[in-house]
Amino acid sequence: MERFKPISQSESSCDYRVMSDKNGNIIVTLPAWEGRKSQIGASLAHLADQYLVKVVQSPIMQLELVNDAIRRAVLRELAEWDEVRADYTVTVVCSTPEAPDALEQFDELCIALRLRGDRLKFAAIDQETAISVSEVCQIKEISNFPYTSVMIPEVPGSFKELTDLIAKREGERELCLIFEPTESPGWIAKTLIGNGLRAIRMGFYKYKPIQIANLPPADNPTWWVIVNDAAVVPEIARGLKRQNMKFSNIRWISSRPSVGSALKKILPKSEFIEVSELRSDIILERIKGHISPAL
Repeated sequence: MERFKPISQSESSCDYRVMSDKNGNIIVTLPAWEGRKSQIGASLAHLADQYLVKVVQSPIMQLELVNDAIRRAVLRELAEWDEVRADYTVTVVCSTPEAPDALEQFDELCIALRLRGDRLKFAAIDQETAISVSEVCQIKEISNFPYTSVMIPEVPGSFKELTDLIAKREGERELCLIFEPTESPGWIAKTLIGNGLRAIRMGFYKYKPIQIANLPPADNPTWWVIVNDAAVVPEIARGLKRQNMKFSNIRWISSRPSVGSALKKILPKSEFIEVSELRSDIILERIKGHISPAL
């Protein structure tokens, strides 16, 4: 099962070769591995013709695994803190939407988790991440479980809700593995430890900032920007401003209320559209609903 589609040289950053932009242009800013589209970017590109949109792949961050030495240190720490044959539960916490994708790339950690498969529980920062970690665990034969069993906060992206939920459900002996980028300040782990739980910070992936792609000429001036992290909103706005984009022609789409809050601070007149899930069909149906006349 392929979760990522490589970007060919002919595709470059933009899927606009034969696409119509009758209903506007979509910029996908979600992080992606070098030379690949994000999962949502690939899915949007696949449906673009059907919805008469052009799709520009413009990740604002490039995903990378940390070097071998750090990955070995992560595995050693897990071995020191947890015996394979222990009888307590281990909760894997995906603190970012990219954590499942990074896990899929880290074969040695997948093997270590597979040995603990019957002891694992999962928590994730939002529903899309819960779906993703369920898929990865099936692909890598770590564990087979429905995404609905994954603990998630009611407000997508809320660290506080997620840590409160985990703290309520965990016992004193249980161990939490926090999958996070190396640059994370470790708020989730620190909060759980402060609540008396055992937690390990497992920073085995990182983000490399990259500039927003040069946007292609468009007959339709309407642009839809897909965002899943409030922290990158200012950088995206700066990148669009450098290309002399009119912010009155831009609509922002996310499943996280925090993105809307971030926009209000820097672009108070911006139009923010909150969707229930950051899923291609939901996004495209919302775009379709904004178009008059309807398709």
